[in-house]
Amino acid sequence: MLFRQLLAAVLSSLLLAAPAFSTPQVAAVAGPSKTATVRGSGVAQGTNIFNGDIVEVGQNGESVLMLGHNSTVRVPSDSAVRFFKCGDDSTVQLLRGQLILRTTPEQPVQVQVGDAMVRPFSGPDVIGVVSLPTSASARIAAQKGSLTVTTAHDNKSLLVHEGEATEAKLSPAQTAAPNPPICGIAAAVPSQPATTAWVMLGLVAAGLGAGLALSSQQPRLTCEQKGALVSPYQFPCQ
Repeated sequence: MLFRQLLAAVLSSLLLAAPAFSTPQVAAVAGPSKTATVRGSGVAQGTNIFNGDIVEVGQNGESVLMLGHNSTVRVPSDSAVRFFKCGDDSTVQLLRGQLILRTTPEQPVQVQVGDAMVRPFSGPDVIGVVSLPTSASARIAAQKGSLTVTTAHDNKSLLVHEGEATEAKLSPAQTAAPNPPICGIAAAVPSQPATTAWVMLGLVAAGLGAGLALSSQQPRLTCEQKGALVSPYQFPCQ
């Protein structure tokens, strides 16, 4: 009896948790793209970019990624970016090359480059260009509106006005571009449906194994004892 209750509780918990495991959050949707890849496949218009995905654009290529409410990121040739989203907060991590950011108040987007964070400061919509010429420096230009640039190694912030550009020195210890957290998860990893499926199978196997182990320890009841648990008139013994 205890085994059945335990097994029912385990399976019910897995069924309730299944949507969270099997449905990774969409961080962006691809617009027109050329020579771009994500998760080893080509990026076509309408492709979902999941939380933690890396979009790479090859030579002579380009990709436009839409983040909602007219916020977009354009990734030109020989560049790579990674997307993170937690609730309404969107972060685009520039791994190499350059990106052109358009961010709106309805969907603010920040850019992480090395240990620097670039955020919109003022304007109905802000357009900026962020590039990574070397592993130790980033160049930030504000084409429309203004941006703020904050570097973690010295905790300094700089305001970049419309029509201006600046260069930010990055900490050598941060050249690996650490990942921002995904909704409280410290180590961000790309969302992979196959990985979540294996997690689900592992949980099911663990639950069944625990249930079987407990059932093997339950006392063996005779037919009369089993009948006494319900009614001897409904549980005849042969």
